Amino acid sequence: MLRVSKVALYAVPACLMLLASASAGMIGTSRPFLIDSTVADMQWVNSTEPGHKPNAKTVFVRSAMGSIYRSFDDGMNWVSQRDKMAGDYEEPYKTRIQQMLFSKADARYAVMRGYGEANWFTKDQGDSYYRSEFGVIADMKLHPKNPEWLLSSQYQGSFPNRYLSLFLSTDFGRSWKKIASNIYQFEWADPTIKGFTEKTIMACIRKSDASPKTTFMDWDPNIDFVRTHDFFETSEIVIAHGNRFAIHSPYWFVAAMNPQEELEVKLHVSADQGRVFQRALFPYQLSERSYRVVDSKEESVFVQVSHGTRDSSSANVYMSGAKGHSYTLSLRSVVKDYRGLSDFEHINGVDGVYIANVIDASEQGAEAALLGGLSSLLMGAGAEGAEDLKPPTRSKISFDKGAMWSDLKPPQKDSQGRVLQCDDCALHLNGKTAGYLGPVYSSASSTGLIMATGNVGHHLHARQDETNTYFSRDAGRTWEEIRKGSYIYEFGDHGALMVMANNREATNRILYSWNEGLNWTEFQFWEHHIEVENIITEPSGTSQVFIVYGRRNDKGVLMQLNFETLHERRCSGINAAGADASDYEMWTPADELRAGGCLLGRKVTFTRRKRAVQCFNGWDYDRKEDSRNCVCERTDYECDFGYQVNEQNTCERVPDMPMAGYGAPSDCAGFFTVSRGYRKVPGDSCVGGDAETRLEPLRLSCPGFGRTGMVLVGVTLGLGAVFALFTYQRRKEMGFADPWRSTGDCLDFVRGGSSYGPAMFGGFGAYGQAQYTGLVDTGDLEDDDFGLGEDDDEAQVLGESLHEYALGISSDGGGGSGGGGGGGGGAAASPSGGQVPDLISIDSPAPAASSPSLPPRPTAAPPLPTAPLPSIAPPPPAPNRK
Repeated sequence: MLRVSKVALYAVPACLMLLASASAGMIGTSRPFLIDSTVADMQWVNSTEPGHKPNAKTVFVRSAMGSIYRSFDDGMNWVSQRDKMAGDYEEPYKTRIQQMLFSKADARYAVMRGYGEANWFTKDQGDSYYRSEFGVIADMKLHPKNPEWLLSSQYQGSFPNRYLSLFLSTDFGRSWKKIASNIYQFEWADPTIKGFTEKTIMACIRKSDASPKTTFMDWDPNIDFVRTHDFFETSEIVIAHGNRFAIHSPYWFVAAMNPQEELEVKLHVSADQGRVFQRALFPYQLSERSYRVVDSKEESVFVQVSHGTRDSSSANVYMSGAKGHSYTLSLRSVVKDYRGLSDFEHINGVDGVYIANVIDASEQGAEAALLGGLSSLLMGAGAEGAEDLKPPTRSKISFDKGAMWSDLKPPQKDSQGRVLQCDDCALHLNGKTAGYLGPVYSSASSTGLIMATGNVGHHLHARQDETNTYFSRDAGRTWEEIRKGSYIYEFGDHGALMVMANNREATNRILYSWNEGLNWTEFQFWEHHIEVENIITEPSGTSQVFIVYGRRNDKGVLMQLNFETLHERRCSGINAAGADASDYEMWTPADELRAGGCLLGRKVTFTRRKRAVQCFNGWDYDRKEDSRNCVCERTDYECDFGYQVNEQNTCERVPDMPMAGYGAPSDCAGFFTVSRGYRKVPGDSCVGGDAETRLEPLRLSCPGFGRTGMVLVGVTLGLGAVFALFTYQRRKEMGFADPWRSTGDCLDFVRGGSSYGPAMFGGFGAYGQAQYTGLVDTGDLEDDDFGLGEDDDEAQVLGESLHEYALGISSDGGGGSGGGGGGGGGAAASPSGGQVPDLISIDSPAPAASSPSLPPRPTAAPPLPTAPLPSIAPPPPAPNRK
C-alpha cells in the first residue's frame, strides 16, 4: 500500500530550474481511465494489428482484484475484457484472473489463468477468448517454440498423499493428458540446444516409492532433478536430490539438498541451457542455506548465498568465473529483505557497473543484527516506521564487475545550489528493499544514465526530510541532486526525455526534461490528485509515450502522456558526433579506479545526444559504438577461487581453505597452471601489460615425462623403427644374405655407415660421398614446437577433489594457453612481492634423456666389398653368397 505523506513540495529557484506550466495542447493526454483497483501487473506485447507502426505495442493490465484491461494504442484507450470472458449472468468473481501468460512463440497467443477451475485462451491478442474448465491449475508453462503446446500442474489426492501431477496440452488448452506424477517444478527446455527436442522437459520429481510427505516446505532427499525427451515415456536423473531450479538464460541453477543435513543445500550450474551441470564451488567451508541469483549478465553470475537463517537481513554475494562454476566472494553483508530481494543492481547499458547496499560492518553488532531482523519482519507486515529499524547501511559501486568496490562520490551542491558540508560523507542510494522509495534505475537504451533516491551522509537514511532524488549521466562516477524529496521516474526516447512525479504524496503534476535534468518543466495532467505509483514506457525505452498509473480513493487510475505531440525537432549530425553543429557527442565510460578511459579491459565509445540540446532521437535511432582493447591493469582482475580481497585491495588466500592437492594434478598432461590468486574478470578483453605478466596463473611443466614426454618417446622410437626397416631392406637388396650378422654390426652401420651406409641415402657430400646427418640436439622442446595447437575453450569438468579447485590448479592439457589462461609467462614474483608459495612442492621436470654413448667394440667389423657410387636408380641386386 502506498503511504501518503503530508510534507510539502520543495520549490527550486528559477535560476536553476524552469517551472513553467505547459499548455494542455502541447502534451497529448488521455482521459483518465478508472479501473476497479490498483494495477497489479502490466504487460507490453508486440502489436499484431495491421497498419500499426513497427514499434507499436498492445498493453494488458491486470488489477489487484483480477480484472483484465487492454489497450491497442499504447494506453490512450482501454477496454475491459470481462464482457468477452464472462458468460451471461455470471458472477464477476468467477472471471477473476491471477496470472497473464503470453507466448514467446507467437505474440497473438495468451492465457489468462483464473483463480478457480476456469482459464481463458486467446489466439488473437484478446479480440476473442475461449474458456476451458480443466480444473484449478497450480502452474502453467507455454512452449518457447510451439504456441499450441502447454504444460500445467494440478493437485491430486488428499493429504498426506496429496501431490502435483503434470499435464500436457498440444491444442492450446482444449484437451489435456497426464504425463507425470509427484511433480514439484517443471519447465520446457530450449529445443534449439544440441541433444534436446521440442519434447524435452526439465522437472523436479519425487520418487514414487517414497513415504508420503507431511509438509510441502522442507527440503526432501527423495526429490530429483530429471530430464525427459519424450514427455516422460522415459526420463533420466540429472542431479540427485535436486529440489529446486532457476533459469537465467543461458544458465540453469539447481539446488540439491544434502541428505545428511536437511537444511544444507548445494548449487549446481549449467552454462549451456541445461545440457551439462557442474557443482558450484564456494570458497568457504560454511553451510549454504539458500541461494538467489541476483544477476547473470555479461558472461558471469552473481549469486546471493545465505549461510545463516533465512530471515537474516543480509547475505554474501559471490561472483563466478566465465562458466558460472567457481565462485569468489564479491561483497559481504549485502542488504536483503524478508522476500529474499537484495539491494544489488546492475547498471544497464554499460558493462561491468554495479551498485549495492551493505550493512556497515564497523557499526554492526548484536543490536544492529536484531534491528535488521525486526525491520525485515515489520516491512513484510507493512508497518510504519520499519525503515527506522534498519541496521547502518552504506552504498558501494563497482566498475569492474564486482572485483573491487568503492563509495559513491557525493555531489558538491544540492539542487538549490547550496554547497554540501559533510566530512567523510558519501552518497547512499535506495534499492529494491526500500519499498515505496525510488530505487536505483537505469535503462539499456539510455546509456550511462542513472536515477535514484537517497541521501548524502555516513549511512543511508529513509527519513522524508533527508531523502532526495539524484542523477548520474556517466554511469555512476559523478552524481548531482536534481530534486528535493522522493520521486518515481522513467527514461524515454533513448534517454533524451526524462519524466518523474512525486511518489510520497498525492499530486496531479509531473516534471519532464529534454536536457537530462538541466531544466525541468512542470505539467498538470489532471484536475484531481492521485497517488502516483509508477511512470512506465514500453520495455525498450525508445518511445515518447508514457503511462502514469496510481490510485484515487479505492480505484486505480490509468493515463497516457504522449510527448510526440510536443513537436520537438529531430536530432541531427549523428555521423559528425562531437562537432559543434552536431546534436551528438562521443562518450566513453571509464573505471573510476584506472586511467585511460577503459572499462572491462576495453575503451568503448558511444554516440549519444548532447545534454544541452532539445531534440528527440526517435524510436528507430541506431546508437553507434566503437571498441578497442586496453593494456591489462590490476582492475582487470578479480580474486581467483580460494582467495579474497584484503584491506590493501590485494588477493590473499581464504583462511582455513584446504591445502592438499597443491601440485600437479594426477592426470597432468604437458603443462598445468597454478593460480597466483587472481583471474581475469569474465568478459574483460584487456591484452598484454605488466599486470598480465604478474597476475596470470603460472604455467609449469608436468613432473616426469607427462603426456608430452610420452609423445617425444613415441616419435623417437617410431623414427628408429622406420630407419631400421629401411636399412635392413637396403642391405638385403645389395645382396647380403644376412644383412645384420649381429647387433654390433648394426650399431657400427648406424654409427659409421661403413662403405655402403652413405650410399643408401642417395645424397652426395664432399668428393661425391653421400652424407647423413642425425637428429639435431635441440635441447628442451616446447609443446608448440610440435604444432599440437591450443586447447579448446570448453569448460573444464570439475574434479571430485575440492582441494585442487580450492587452490586454483587446473590441467592445461597439451600446449598453448589452455583453459587456465597460461599466458603469464615465467615464474614472476607474486603481487605481494613473494615468490611462488612455498606450499607448492613440484619437482623440476627431468631433463630430456640423451642417447647413451656406445661403448667401443673390442674388434673392428670385417671389411665389406667396395661399392660403386650410387645412381638415382636403385643398384642391381648383388648375387647371393653361398
